[in-house]
Amino acid sequence: MTQRSNNEHPESFMALFSRMPIASMLTRVSDSRVLAINLAFERLFGWTNADVLDKSSDQIELWSSPQQRQQLLDLFARNSRVTQFECQLACRNTNLKTCLVYVESIGINGDVCRLSMAHDISDRIAAEQALKLSETKFSLLFQQAPEPYALFDKKTACFIEINQSFTELFGFQPEDVIGKTAKDINFWKDMDARPAVIEKLLREGRLRSHPADFLTKDGRVLHCEVSSNFIEVENHSRTLSSFKDVTARRQAELALRASEDKFVKAFKSSPDAISISDMATGAFLDINESFTRLTGYSEAEAIGRRENELDIWSNSHERRSLLQALGREGRVSMREMQLNHRSGRSLIVSVSAERVQLDGRDCILLTCRDITEQKLIEARIKHQASHDALTDLPNRLLLHDRLQQHLGLLERHQLHCALMFFDLDHFKHINDSLGHSRGDAVLQEIATRLLDELRKTDTVARLGGDEFVVLLTGLKGSSTEIVRQVRNTAEKLRQALAAPMEVEGHTLQLGCSIGIALAPEHGDNPDDLLKRADIALYQVKASGRDGIAFFEQQMQIAASQRLTLETDLRQALQNEEFCLHYQPQMDASSQRIIGAEALIRWQHPERGLVGPGAFMEVLEESGQILAAGSWVLHEGCRFIARLLEQRRIDPQQFCLSINISPRQFRQSGFVDEVAAAISQHGIPAQALKLEITEGMVIQNVNDTIAKMHQLRNLGIRFAIDDFGTGYSSLSYLKRLPVDLLKIDQSFIRDCTRDGNDAEIVRAIIAMARSLNMDLIAEGVETGQQLAFLLEQGCSNYQGYLFSPAVTEDAFCQLLAGR
Repeated sequence: MTQRSNNEHPESFMALFSRMPIASMLTRVSDSRVLAINLAFERLFGWTNADVLDKSSDQIELWSSPQQRQQLLDLFARNSRVTQFECQLACRNTNLKTCLVYVESIGINGDVCRLSMAHDISDRIAAEQALKLSETKFSLLFQQAPEPYALFDKKTACFIEINQSFTELFGFQPEDVIGKTAKDINFWKDMDARPAVIEKLLREGRLRSHPADFLTKDGRVLHCEVSSNFIEVENHSRTLSSFKDVTARRQAELALRASEDKFVKAFKSSPDAISISDMATGAFLDINESFTRLTGYSEAEAIGRRENELDIWSNSHERRSLLQALGREGRVSMREMQLNHRSGRSLIVSVSAERVQLDGRDCILLTCRDITEQKLIEARIKHQASHDALTDLPNRLLLHDRLQQHLGLLERHQLHCALMFFDLDHFKHINDSLGHSRGDAVLQEIATRLLDELRKTDTVARLGGDEFVVLLTGLKGSSTEIVRQVRNTAEKLRQALAAPMEVEGHTLQLGCSIGIALAPEHGDNPDDLLKRADIALYQVKASGRDGIAFFEQQMQIAASQRLTLETDLRQALQNEEFCLHYQPQMDASSQRIIGAEALIRWQHPERGLVGPGAFMEVLEESGQILAAGSWVLHEGCRFIARLLEQRRIDPQQFCLSINISPRQFRQSGFVDEVAAAISQHGIPAQALKLEITEGMVIQNVNDTIAKMHQLRNLGIRFAIDDFGTGYSSLSYLKRLPVDLLKIDQSFIRDCTRDGNDAEIVRAIIAMARSLNMDLIAEGVETGQQLAFLLEQGCSNYQGYLFSPAVTEDAFCQLLAGR
């Protein structure tokens, strides 16, 4: 950057320099010696030219901070110019000035000089600090003020801030109101009165003790005097309002007029019980009718007698505390106390009291409101929050609290406790077949049986659905003894639940699965114990249900593996790792392939081809069966479309069977999804057959039948898979639009060796004929099995005798060969 030159007219420059209104100093760059200061500099800092001439600025101790001086010099060295450098400079009398310094390079008489100008901003900085301090003081005063205050945005009328006194008076917490208007929180008792008050505030710019009624958070009305001003806070226009509660004063004014006017309507007809008593003696001077209704004492019985004579207050300590607070503060608001009715009933009342002067006598104006019902409702709400609505058992929240308490006692008292997780086996079938009202009755009976079998110190909780938890506490002994005690109790409970029960004319018998975790052996916090009892329960269910299992560490490993499997399956769906294999369905009489069953396989990147037995249950329980089922439906339709395009099948003589999961079938959009798949892939509906299980049929029978008829009207066929192994009902079966029954392979396996299996197969074949349904046998592996089936009149089969499930290419080869 070039320097400004004044070499030609130094006299003119110096004359101008001396008259400059801003404090200025001229120094030589080479040695930092002062060449001159102007009059403004002398006035600001107190030095004369004689004081500073030929001295450096650090010699005259102008800089309060050497670091700031060096920083300025460095900036100047880099740019030959400095603008608006804020620093503190010292006056001759050592006072400090906050300045903005400007430095320019200038040539004088052949020397390179620095022209430094200092603008005093001390007053501005002080004002800013004072403003900040003022706003801080305002915030402190606002929050600590004994009167209730609220700060509103002038433009939007939204609450900006409230103080603690506001919260104590009205019950609102800051999070209840900030960002909301008074209308949003129903603050004004009469919203129609608000516009006139706001208009007055805007017109006059302030309010002074304006009367207004407000509602507290719990709905009580408070009579207040409101004062408001407009203020600026952090450059924003705000409205600051204070609220003075004059409720008690107004009541006192109404109640304590002249003696001849004491019994005015407001006093006599108040719904609250009001009494006036002598402060010195405690004798009643007057009561209203509500007081009589509340206590049972008439005017004649009460007036002239003291409170302790009537024995109104249940707790003498509460009464003393009330009088002491009244003596200190002059008033008491909404204090809960216990009151004795004349009949002996105990009531809970909300008491407000105030010291008043009546005819020159110190008196107590006391107002009571019966809140017994309110407290009962609060207790009921509190109970409902911690208890199950159907069984009135503790819910998860209360169970967690009790478990936490007991865990804290274990080590101190050398105790143990056990957590049992119950699951009713196949309870859903009861809801689906008998309805939810009967299912609820079953759950209530289960709760009763569990309570009847356990100690009062134990806890029975319901977590939801058919899940119950039992907490056994105070267990003592060795680990072996504890396990024996708990197992015996669990078995006793299992047998109690398994006993037949009568529910609205239905005899039911339920099994249950029980998972158990011990403390402290299996965990020292509620969440871990619940999780481990649940893991043990899952082990029972996986092993066939209706049993008992204690948590073991390997179960945790299995649960982790299951979680990993869920994650892998989710990834498999995203990466399209699933594929379909197809098992041919044969007509033995014509030796012709009449169809195929699509069976899902997982082409795992590391484990290779994985069969459905390794992952289907996890797909179902994790809910991923919906995505997998949709993929199978569309992939099956694509397969049919390819076979038709290659002219490998006749759609009148070939049908692909696809298994549908219960959860998939229950989706409200299932019918539309199937119709869309058929349309999207351009296949005839009769080439698709949906296989459902007997268990699906009884789950909401009417909805199942309606969906089946909708799909049947499109031309889609239905087969009942694994027939004979589920919940068979001829009354349901004859109502279903079913084309085919599949005889389960469990009956086929021993049909040539076991007479019972043979009879079951014959019965299924006979029933299918009577209902005019087609048949196919699953799992046919030997010629003897096929011969038996042909002898009984069943020629359609699938199984290893002809072919296992194969890939699409292998299936096409089978079609070409047969």
